[in-house]
Amino acid sequence: MNRVLGLLVLLGVTGGAMHVYKRHDAVKQQEQAAAAARVLPDRSVIDVYGRPGCAYTSRMLTELEQAGVPIRFHNIDYPQIQAAFQDRFSGSGLATSRGYALPIIAVAGQELARPQPSSVVYAYHHR
Repeated sequence: MNRVLGLLVLLGVTGGAMHVYKRHDAVKQQEQAAAAARVLPDRSVIDVYGRPGCAYTSRMLTELEQAGVPIRFHNIDYPQIQAAFQDRFSGSGLATSRGYALPIIAVAGQELARPQPSSVVYAYHHR
């Protein structure tokens, strides 16, 4: 009985420590994402705003990486990134009645909603 109780206590402490570690890691990732969101627009990099689970965003990232163009991904699921995203694109005319069509791309001074990857690569090379 004492062994079982000791094992349960040990498992509880270990689980609590893992929770604290994961929480700390998530906060650190959010802080890094917020710092990336504050980066000024840079014409030498393609900024991709989207969600990791979005098929359009995943396709865009894959094709841009295959084309060898520099990208900077902004995950708008983080509150700080979402706020910076709203500040940057509100009033840009990209939003529809249903919201934004992800991904939103900033390339060569242009802001595009769900463009074809080939047109983004073209815009980058002809900036």
